[in-house]
Amino acid sequence: MMFRTALGAALAILATGCTTPQSTPPTVAGCPTWAQQQALGNPAPAAQVLSPELAQVIGVQEVATHRTAGGMAAVQASVYNCSDVDVVLSMRTRFTGDRGQTEPPSAWKIVHLPPRAQAMYGETAISPMTRRVAVDIYDANRGQSQFAPGQQYSVPMPSQQ
Repeated sequence: MMFRTALGAALAILATGCTTPQSTPPTVAGCPTWAQQQALGNPAPAAQVLSPELAQVIGVQEVATHRTAGGMAAVQASVYNCSDVDVVLSMRTRFTGDRGQTEPPSAWKIVHLPPRAQAMYGETAISPMTRRVAVDIYDANRGQSQFAPGQQYSVPMPSQQ
């Protein structure tokens, strides 16, 4: 009986040594998160991720702007989830022209990202004076905190050879 207890304790210590805790869910290998995109110097220039935890699990593939048939500025942003958990985003667009803000920011829109999935967000300006747009991305569950402070995810440590 004592041997089993000692063996169980040894295995528990060994298992803890092979993982590391972190405050966000682990991400899929090869999926560049926003934080990694910024570190590499190639984030989408018209996007801003406003939550540091969110920057560790989502990426922005593209932010494209164009003019509608009516001459208004429009934006399309493609975001993706690098984790195996659902992520809920709030997204909005800020509109500027040659003399600053041309209209109030759009309303926050909820965008649901299932695990390892991609979603599109779009918005159109109402002022013909709009020349530039910027997309803000925020953690929609920040109040409830989908990545709660103190919550820990176990991440396997890479083998060291």
